[in-house]
Amino acid sequence: HRYVLKELIETEKHYVADLGLIVEGYMGTMTSKSVPEDMKGKDKIVFGNIHQIFDWHKDYFLGELEKCLAEPERLAQLFIKHERRLHMYVVYCQNKPKSEHIVSEYIETYFEELRQQLGHRLQLNDLLIKPVQRIMKYQLLLKDFLKYYTKAGMDTEELEKAVEVMCFVPKRCNDMMNVGRLQGFEGKITAQGKLLQQDTFTVTEQDSSFLSRAKERRVFLFEQMVIFSEPIDRKKGFSIPGYIFKNSIKVSCLGVEPSVDGDDAPFVLTSRNPDGSVVRFQLQAASPDVCRAWVNDVVQILESQRNFLNGKSQLSSGDDTASPLIHKSCSILFSSYCQSTSIVSLTCFKLHGIRVPR
Repeated sequence: HRYVLKELIETEKHYVADLGLIVEGYMGTMTSKSVPEDMKGKDKIVFGNIHQIFDWHKDYFLGELEKCLAEPERLAQLFIKHERRLHMYVVYCQNKPKSEHIVSEYIETYFEELRQQLGHRLQLNDLLIKPVQRIMKYQLLLKDFLKYYTKAGMDTEELEKAVEVMCFVPKRCNDMMNVGRLQGFEGKITAQGKLLQQDTFTVTEQDSSFLSRAKERRVFLFEQMVIFSEPIDRKKGFSIPGYIFKNSIKVSCLGVEPSVDGDDAPFVLTSRNPDGSVVRFQLQAASPDVCRAWVNDVVQILESQRNFLNGKSQLSSGDDTASPLIHKSCSILFSSYCQSTSIVSLTCFKLHGIRVPR
């Protein structure tokens, strides 16, 4: 286990040094040297919150990891304790697609001049991907550590929790990077609630009697909406992989039909149109586990919606027993009904002691 710890510390030192090349190199130079006119003000998007990440790892986290050499049992707690702090990587990853777009415009010109001036081997885009790679790497090193503890018959509870944390944070990072790469969606993506699932499916669309041919789609399940998008990649002439918006279903129009022909069969999401017609989207995933997870989450969302509407109708008829129902599902679904909710209803919510989202 000392070998794994040493690798963790050594790679952390290299990582801090790489971040230093960005913060003390590029960022330091750009504040004092002339920046191209059309680049002015874009540095905040290029670098995101990398300064915050650099300072924390350099001034605190590296030192804490080094202390673990003498006390290895501190390692798991170190990651568990800083789960909230590590959310800064989610913020970094959310900004990453915008950053990549700007960097790709200047990578052969302005940033190449800076690279040569600074004497760096790596280009700026190779350095800016380091935080993404690093946050993914911690879980692998912790899993190695966990293997040793398991073999040695030692208590693994805290380490398992640390692995869980360091699997969850990168997943959120990856989620936010993918959402950031979605193009052509007219609405506000942040208004769709939390991202619950995202996967690639083979999707067949059936509108009345018309059946489309199966297409590959990246599908995002938010609390308020399902979004279907088409993956675009470098092969099609795009420098950065991304997704083009194709279709969406609001939760208020959503229905689900679980597969009936066994686990590996596709499931169906339905969209109810204002005229009463229904469009069916048949989704085939790469694995049964993905299908199960999606169906479970969609069913939960629809359950919350039903509870919300039941609670609302009971509330309008003056039934006090409605409030627990509303408490349960209000946070998820309130915002989508805000436009249509009357002042009287809002007053009723306040009378029941429910905090109305602003």
